[in-house]
Amino acid sequence: MKDSATDPSSELEDLILRALHGLADEAEGAALASQLAASRQARENFADHAMLQGFLVTEAQAGGFAADRVAFFAALEDPLSVPNIVRNHRWWWLSAAAAMVVGLLSLALLLLPHNAFAALDQVISALDRPVDCNYVIRVLDPGADRQGGNPVDKLEHGRFPPAAFLDGARLHLRGDRQYVLEQSLPDGATRTLGSDGQTSWCIRGDGPVRTSADPYHFGSGMLAGRQDTPFLELRTQLEDLRRFYQLEWFTPPADPATLARLKGLRGSRHSTAQGGPKEIELWFDPATAQIHRLVLKGLPRAAGGPASIALELTSSAPLAPDFFRHQAHHEPSRQIEAETTTRSR
Repeated sequence: MKDSATDPSSELEDLILRALHGLADEAEGAALASQLAASRQARENFADHAMLQGFLVTEAQAGGFAADRVAFFAALEDPLSVPNIVRNHRWWWLSAAAAMVVGLLSLALLLLPHNAFAALDQVISALDRPVDCNYVIRVLDPGADRQGGNPVDKLEHGRFPPAAFLDGARLHLRGDRQYVLEQSLPDGATRTLGSDGQTSWCIRGDGPVRTSADPYHFGSGMLAGRQDTPFLELRTQLEDLRRFYQLEWFTPPADPATLARLKGLRGSRHSTAQGGPKEIELWFDPATAQIHRLVLKGLPRAAGGPASIALELTSSAPLAPDFFRHQAHHEPSRQIEAETTTRSR
């Protein structure tokens, strides 16, 4: 798989997004300016992102267009609807776009075939909000057993790998760096993995609390021995979806459990890309860009675990401020054991 260290186009994408979100430092700003001056393609890529960013203000809400954010995503999905939207809302982009963006861009950019990627960018941007999302994990396809047997069938060994007991597990997320995963084990105990964004931790039954300075230490390798775990490192998974998958719109089935009119994006992994699910389905609310359902199909299974899983949103109710710290999940007298090894990233 390519990354920003070896793929110049990925590096440019990162520079553009950092600049448009106000995160670029002076050196990055100078590097971006140099590339824009030297390359027409770079300027077109910048224009692509800047026009869409110009429509949006704080936390992915569109300036004067915020009253009808659903229509924004409808315009991305159905470019033929853009002219009518423009006639009815000629003024909103002027209030949202910076002067240089106005000078560079036009609404015709929405007619480009990359509009699905623009919607995905808004879903990624929504991860910056410290909103609490509570999901249940469903195993859609447990996959065929591999050599060595299924750990689920070897309870006498006491091996309870996280990947083997995901069905029905509860996942709580706050932004893209804090998580708590709660699993029920065959011996009746509960295992809880979590991270407050700086420290990760694991509690099994009434045993000690294990902690690590690596925020993803206890969740790493959960699926197929990969260092990253797609549903715990959600931003990484979605950025991989943008870089390494062929993306298209699809219409999710009506969901009677929510009033939201969900939009669907489906990604098929490029044949040259290595690792990761073969197919990803992303169902999201266009009004908030919040993920309601994430389906990972064709997961690598070098270390066993399920072949396909789904995350289903159950609640967006706020959790306690300290919910993602291990202290919120055990009594004060519990023994604490610090891990000394950290995962390379």
